[in-house]
Amino acid sequence: MSQLKCPSCAREFVRRVARVGLRERMAGWFCFYPFNCQICGFRFSLLQWGGRYLSVDADHRLYDRMAMNFRVLFCGDQFEGEGLVLNIAMGGCSFKTTGKLAKGAIMQLELKISNDTAPVIVEAAVLRHCQNQVAGVEFIQWRQSERERLQLFVRGLLIGRRS
Repeated sequence: MSQLKCPSCAREFVRRVARVGLRERMAGWFCFYPFNCQICGFRFSLLQWGGRYLSVDADHRLYDRMAMNFRVLFCGDQFEGEGLVLNIAMGGCSFKTTGKLAKGAIMQLELKISNDTAPVIVEAAVLRHCQNQVAGVEFIQWRQSERERLQLFVRGLLIGRRS
């Protein structure tokens, strides 16, 4: 089977994702599978005759997480702190912190992806889980220019992982 490409950005970094809703479940009977671009986030379905995929229902993530090790600063209405990013994707990240955080908290993040460039600013991220000093956040709002900077970073990670 040839490498799949995203119909939106034409990049080859797509991931098979879980079916959502009745329409996608019924389409699966006819070999239509849902995919998500790891770079631009575009969700699409493709006809894959003869292709069989393992069930991905257990993992509902749209993006593959990649192991990392860089600093993150975060702040919310009544808290602030810092941590060490453990993994990252276009949809969010996990980081280790000693700060006290509450599930559902909204925060701003400064991702220090490189010592040579300014941090990537995520204007709003929501805390989805916090357990054993590891916080998992979903990115929900940021400037387009900041998103593009993170896309370039993640694309480099995906290219490096492939080789």
